[in-house]
Amino acid sequence: MRHSFRLEGFAYALRPIRETDAAFVVGLRRDPELGAYLHPTSGRIEDQAAWLDAYFQRPGDYYFIVETLAGGEPVGTVGLYDSDGETAEWGRWLIRKDVPAAVESALLIYRAAFHAVGLAQTYCRTVAENAKVVSFHDSSGAERVETLERHFQLGQVAHDAVEHRVDRRRWESMRPKLEMLARRLAQH
Repeated sequence: MRHSFRLEGFAYALRPIRETDAAFVVGLRRDPELGAYLHPTSGRIEDQAAWLDAYFQRPGDYYFIVETLAGGEPVGTVGLYDSDGETAEWGRWLIRKDVPAAVESALLIYRAAFHAVGLAQTYCRTVAENAKVVSFHDSSGAERVETLERHFQLGQVAHDAVEHRVDRRRWESMRPKLEMLARRLAQH
């Protein structure tokens, strides 16, 4: 959905995705390492542009570009979607491998969820084999709720998913640690 939320951190910001970001998104999604746990996608920019056109019509869907504060260079994507006004899933999280924006982009998407959008709770579902991302959510303080068997169908293979949840109370306990880590990474 078209929205106007912009959130700034220490070195990175979230801004609404635009039609002109289609080529950037395709580049991220087609990277073999970044795309290892994603649904297969077309490499055609026109297909991504069509997907974005449909996205702009969906209510309760907030898709962002992660960009540098100094210069506005896009370095990743993240989103909140399937919102019912109280709860939303957060995902579409892809960050270029050469930038340390993961912690700060997570901090900013939680700010978007709880402060800009006004949600009561978020959840994310990660392919269980994606140990790096599962570990990030565990260490960030998100509550690991369950493992969903055969939740994701990626190509011909079914994968389990690990679900993490964060409500407002948990967010307030997580926030200082994420802010400290994001500030430290921004100084390097």
